Amino acid sequence: MQIRISPSLLACDFLHLEEEVRRTEAAGAELLHCDVMDGVFVPNISFGFDIIRAVGTVSALPLDVHMMTCAPQKYIEALKTAGAAIVTVHNDIGLTEAEMIGVLDAIRAAGMIPSVSLRPKISAESVTALLPHADMVLVMTVEPGFGGQKFMADMLPKIAAVRRAANRLGRPVDIQVDGGINAENAARTAGAGANVFVVGTAAYRAPDMRALLDHVRRAAEAAFCPRP
Repeated sequence: MQIRISPSLLACDFLHLEEEVRRTEAAGAELLHCDVMDGVFVPNISFGFDIIRAVGTVSALPLDVHMMTCAPQKYIEALKTAGAAIVTVHNDIGLTEAEMIGVLDAIRAAGMIPSVSLRPKISAESVTALLPHADMVLVMTVEPGFGGQKFMADMLPKIAAVRRAANRLGRPVDIQVDGGINAENAARTAGAGANVFVVGTAAYRAPDMRALLDHVRRAAEAAFCPRP
């Protein structure tokens, strides 16, 4: 499976958003990670669809939108209009399993890639029934809501469990990790089966973003295990 880096715009300098987007693209990123927070599902508010749409006007990179919101199903059309390529929703927003499947199927029907996220307290087993309907699973390696947190190594078994479940279904599901990712722990998560890496603070505070992303990519490629 392809190793991809998705720098998180939440960590960029918003005063110079256009320059930061162009810098990220020039650094060799494969995706642009956009965190939408509603202040309810997580205790923070970030940005909305107008910002996502604006980002899409200055970059050809696929927009990887992480909906940290209570009711993402209300915004599928808005996400499509904003130019989202991937839409990740959390599976602990109070919907039934059937309703979650409906949300993922609606994202796909709108022409976007459906993805489901697990925050640290949510088990890998909770997405088993959703895997036939999701092309990506995001395993949070910090508590969602704020950047700059420390990577939680106890999420490694969960990553491996999701990869094994996807393998049993014969589905090439991407596994994304988000939270405190750097070259060292990117290798550890890749060894557990992750192949998409959200890099925030480490990328935007690096003296040379391209060198940092290359370092993360090489470390992940060397360690990636599709069957942990």
